[in-house]
This record gives sequence, C-alpha cells and structure tokens, in this order.
Amino acid sequence: MSYLDVSVQAPMQSKWAVWPFNSGVSGDWETSLATYAFSFVILAVICLFLRFLYGPGGIWRDKEMEREAEENRRREHAHLDAELRAGRIDKSIYELKKRAIDR
Repeated sequence: MSYLDVSVQAPMQSKWAVWPFNSGVSGDWETSLATYAFSFVILAVICLFLRFLYGPGGIWRDKEMEREAEENRRREHAHLDAELRAGRIDKSIYELKKRAIDR
C-alpha cells in the first residue's frame, strides 16, 4: 500500500467547526458572511453598552454635560415660544419642533 492510495479517506470536518475563528481563506461565501454578521453583532453590543454608560442619562456620564444639555433645551424652548408668540410659525410646526427638542 503506497502513500498515494486514496481509497481510505479521513472524515470531512464541518466548515462550521471552528467558526468564526477560522482563517477565512478556505471558507465559502456563507462562512464569510456569517463572520461579518458576527463581527457586526459584537460591535453593536459594544456600542449599546457604551451608550448605556456614557449616553444621555448614563451612569458614568459627566454631570456637567447634563447641565449644559438642559440649558440648551431651555434656551431652544424659549426661542421657539417667542417665534410662536410673534406669529412666525403656526401651532403644528411649534408642536413638531418642541417634540424634536425634547428627544
């Protein structure tokens, strides 16, 4: 029996056995797409976690930033109220802009 005898084959390993940590060169488009999707999910989780920590109302957000945001919101509301009283905008536009400021 020579080493060229191919009648005895090793069992095929699944392409998903080492996913997503494979080299990426031997996979097909499905494993590549799945790896990109997996990477996107991991980055999205990291972004959401950072938003939770440092976003508006976040537990590690600087209190000075919250104070500045509240001052800007009050200033924009006062300007919007002045435009409504002066008659430059109507009530429906006022309501839309007010909701946009409060977001």
